[in-house]
Amino acid sequence: MGVIGKRVAYYPGCSLEGAARAYDVSTRIVAKELGLELDYLEDYNCCGAMESKNVTFMGTMLLNARNMVLARRQGHDVIVAPCNGCSFSLQRAEYFLETDQKVYERVNSLLREAGLDPLDKIPHTYHILEWFYHEAGPEKVREKTRKPLKGLKVANYYGCLYTRPHFYARTYAHAGGQEEDARPRKRETADDDEHPYYMNALLEAAGATSVPFEPMHTQCCGGPHSLSDEQVSEKFVMMILQTAKRNGADIIATECPLCHASLEMYRHRLMMKGVPDVDIPAAYFTQLLGLAFGYSANDVKLKDNLSDPIPVLKRLGLV
Repeated sequence: MGVIGKRVAYYPGCSLEGAARAYDVSTRIVAKELGLELDYLEDYNCCGAMESKNVTFMGTMLLNARNMVLARRQGHDVIVAPCNGCSFSLQRAEYFLETDQKVYERVNSLLREAGLDPLDKIPHTYHILEWFYHEAGPEKVREKTRKPLKGLKVANYYGCLYTRPHFYARTYAHAGGQEEDARPRKRETADDDEHPYYMNALLEAAGATSVPFEPMHTQCCGGPHSLSDEQVSEKFVMMILQTAKRNGADIIATECPLCHASLEMYRHRLMMKGVPDVDIPAAYFTQLLGLAFGYSANDVKLKDNLSDPIPVLKRLGLV
């Protein structure tokens, strides 16, 4: 524990100051309760995870490098992001800036042209879940829990980009028979790329029960293709929801705003079509931790969730 730092640059990304405001609010609550400090990254820009990475490689590098410059300006070597897409995009830029000298020099040249300081040091980016796990961990969550999530059966949904691809996220590949010590650009904080468990561990420490959910726990939700290929996205979400429901889950815990939105949107469509076993709500893992820490449904913005988890939580006496 304690290898990332208690005070970090907080990159909320586009979603957390818009549609995923509930995630931002509950993230701040959890950080405060765990004794951690989020230093809001002033004047940040979009990371380009969805819009530009397939159109302009150098443009995406520059977008993320500018955010890194802002973090360094605020005195940080570490950035945390609550979104899988954002953490992926920042880690991707970090990878190329660290491993390709030509990219590093070109990006610094473009930063100078824009009137910004070049990157003297490349900050490391971590998902907010990694930060909570390593700077507080299950022990601190257990200590802070005032209202245990007793009786709540959770399907922990990580999505596809939280730990992959492993050469950006610095995880190790169990599927490839790779030993942990052999993981690329080794760091002390990497979750397991095929069998992530950090969210399970934190919510179980708060009193919840994790249901079996592999391999759907890292199945793509189709979020990036929800406008271009609705049939594929709907099929992906159907498999995720049905697996969670049929395995006895009361709720799906999420840690990515795009995954969360995809699950909620297609859940509604599937229910309207009469598809069986898809009626299961979603909540951000930070909302559930906030409840366990004694905060109300209003405090953690549960009413903002389109799938409305309140009836399930009320039935269990948790709200």
